[in-house]
This record gives sequence, structure tokens and C-alpha cells, in this order.
Amino acid sequence: MAERAILAYFHSPEQAEGVASKLKALRAVDVQVDRFNNEIGRGLESAMADSLISQDHEIDSVGLDIVLAAVIDEQSYEQALRVIEAAGGAM
Repeated sequence: MAERAILAYFHSPEQAEGVASKLKALRAVDVQVDRFNNEIGRGLESAMADSLISQDHEIDSVGLDIVLAAVIDEQSYEQALRVIEAAGGAM
């Protein structure tokens, strides 16, 4: 069976963990949830800019600092994407 990798971003660990449980129910091979941060340019100006708008100019993507990485069977891939989107995740 072929496998597909997924990287999805969430606003909270609870959102990501909820999706992780659902992906495991879809028999994901591997699922990991982690928080990341960007320590480069951590000054007042950078913090203010980060809080106002994201790099791609989408207000909704600000604060997506929780990443979910999963490897899932190709047959379940589309369903996994729907689960992520329904939970508010971004890919």
C-alpha cells in the first residue's frame, strides 16, 4: 500500500490532539503533534508584526504554531484531509 504524508497546522494543541486521535482511528502509520516557534528576529517590532498579520497576508493563519505530522494510507488520505479541515486545521 502507498502512504502519504500530511503536515497540518492548528491554533491549539487540543485541536491537533483531537485530529490525531481521529487519524489514528483511520489507521495512520504515524502521527505526531508538536509546537514550533520562530526565535529569529524576536524583537518588539517582530512581535507586533507577527500579531497583526501572517506572511501570506491571511489573518486566519496567525497563531498556527501547532503542527501535526502524519503518515497515512493513500486510501484514507482524502478522508484525513476532510477531518483536518473540519477541525479548523490548515495545510
